[in-house]
Amino acid sequence: MASVSDFEQGQTFTIEAGGRQIPLELSAVNPIAASPRPGGGFSLLFRGPREIALPQATYLFTGAGGTHEIFIVPVAADAAGRLYEAVFN
Repeated sequence: MASVSDFEQGQTFTIEAGGRQIPLELSAVNPIAASPRPGGGFSLLFRGPREIALPQATYLFTGAGGTHEIFIVPVAADAAGRLYEAVFN
């Protein structure tokens, strides 16, 4: 089970989608204070390339600390890229 200590702001992960390797940077790690989840809840905000719009789905995230299956939801887009959120609650 993933825990907040598995993630550090600024980490870069790679996912595979549509036969392409896509980098996503972890731009925020936010604890969820009132979570009933064992070990505590948290949310992750990832920033990806502007030109690639990923649908909400579960992806295999590979980074320096290992791999995690994470369900992400697109939440915003700006000039710097697209934002995706994962919630562990």
